[in-house]
Amino acid sequence: MKAKVALVARVNDGTGSFPCTTVQIARRSIVLPVARGDGKVFNLADIIGFYARYPANGKRHIEPLGKDPVGAYTRFLQIEQDFSRVRAGLLPINEDKTPQPEVVNGDRNLRSCAGQFKANITTLGKKKSTITVYMRAVDAFVAQYPTRTIDDIDKNDMLGHLAFLRANIRKHSVGDTQHTLRNRLRNLRVFFNSFGVKIPLSMRDVKKPFKKRPTRHSIDDINLMLIKADVEEQDVIHFLVQTGFRYAEAKYAAWPDINFEQGSINVYPKPDYDWTPKNGKPRDQDIVLQPSLIKRMKDRKQRLGLGQSGLIFPGGDGRSKDLLKIVKRVAKRAGINERITLHAFRRTFGSIAAKEYGLEQARIWLGHSDIATTQAYIAADEMTNNQSRNKVTQMFSALLN
Repeated sequence: MKAKVALVARVNDGTGSFPCTTVQIARRSIVLPVARGDGKVFNLADIIGFYARYPANGKRHIEPLGKDPVGAYTRFLQIEQDFSRVRAGLLPINEDKTPQPEVVNGDRNLRSCAGQFKANITTLGKKKSTITVYMRAVDAFVAQYPTRTIDDIDKNDMLGHLAFLRANIRKHSVGDTQHTLRNRLRNLRVFFNSFGVKIPLSMRDVKKPFKKRPTRHSIDDINLMLIKADVEEQDVIHFLVQTGFRYAEAKYAAWPDINFEQGSINVYPKPDYDWTPKNGKPRDQDIVLQPSLIKRMKDRKQRLGLGQSGLIFPGGDGRSKDLLKIVKRVAKRAGINERITLHAFRRTFGSIAAKEYGLEQARIWLGHSDIATTQAYIAADEMTNNQSRNKVTQMFSALLN
């Protein structure tokens, strides 16, 4: 089938999913109301916006055209023309001059803006977890100011919202509430920016959280856990320590991710679970695995009789096992009282990789986009094990008691 530019409309059908539906064109204009295949029709008030959808660089590209049907159709024709020229080896000739829709005051109501914002980030293909994080911040703000417009929010309103959050967000036994406040503000800034409004409160105005030193699980503690673990639990611990995978990467790790012949592993999308890796791509290089872990994974696959394409750690419901619960259970048996997180295993991997192969290689295997993230991420070596204590004792042995 020949590739082409499709004109679609994102509609509010009352389900909260804001689906796209194909737009009909007749007499050089968009046909209104927009009719869906199931017979349901949508008037202009039900349309979030029009979009051009077409392939570009091997991926599906979606470009917003605005809500005005005349302006949207004009821009669609320009995109269609440039698309044909590029496929013919010619340069595009149209600048992106997408007409901005004329918005009445009601459309700038926070509640209306929130619905459009969710529709837009859904159209742009943001991950469900990302959409959830954004909308948690936006919905809380809208709930506090349901009748206000996005244009008349001032600094006092923002400060009032922070006070509301400080009094109402659930506090955890660990962590700093300031992290949550700044993250909420950061997400609200994206919301405001999407409507051309500068958020009236700077991040500089909000106190920074206490910056803790990054922690990792020591090799001594990991060995204690391995002693107390059964074979299934040992598989999980070895996998986490020797891959440095993020929580979701380990959760959705599947057998095809492992190259048994080369002894390596990488992360890849899992469409069946509606999951894609962070940054939408695999690591720049495969992570090299120890022969002992390759053998352990082969033994696991044979022992459990798992298929060629399934998850490495499947749960009984067809989803992944709760890996954190498994590790916490082992740590409790081993008498380890420190806080157990899967991210600490990732830091352990990163610290070892940086020490053995250098910071740049650690960055690649951890999947960081820049080395500054890796530098801030790698935990400093703890000087609290028996070997370190003996060295300190020798270092000051010449001092008189």
